[in-house]
Amino acid sequence: MAKKAKKAGKKAAPKSCELVIVADSADTQIWLGNDHGHLIQKATGTLKASLVPGDYTVEFGLGAFPYPIRLEQKSRYTESELAANYGSPTAMPKG
Repeated sequence: MAKKAKKAGKKAAPKSCELVIVADSADTQIWLGNDHGHLIQKATGTLKASLVPGDYTVEFGLGAFPYPIRLEQKSRYTESELAANYGSPTAMPKG
C-alpha cells in the first residue's frame, strides 16, 4: 500500500520535552508560567510536566522571584541550582 503524501504547508507539531523542577522543601509550591506570565502548571515539592520547547518562568511560591528557563530538551532543575545561576532574590536598593 502506498503512503499518503503530506499536505503542503502543514507543519508538524513540535515535540514535547519532559521538565522536572524540584523545590528545596517538600512543601514549597512551584508555579510554572509561560513567557507571557500565564500560569501553566502548579505543584508542591516536585513539578513534572511535558511541554513544547520554549521560554518559561518558575516561581517557588506565588509572587516570588521569577526564574527564567528555556526548555529545549529533557530538563531537570532544582530551586538551589536556579538561585545559584540567577542569584538569590534580594530587595531592590532604594534610590
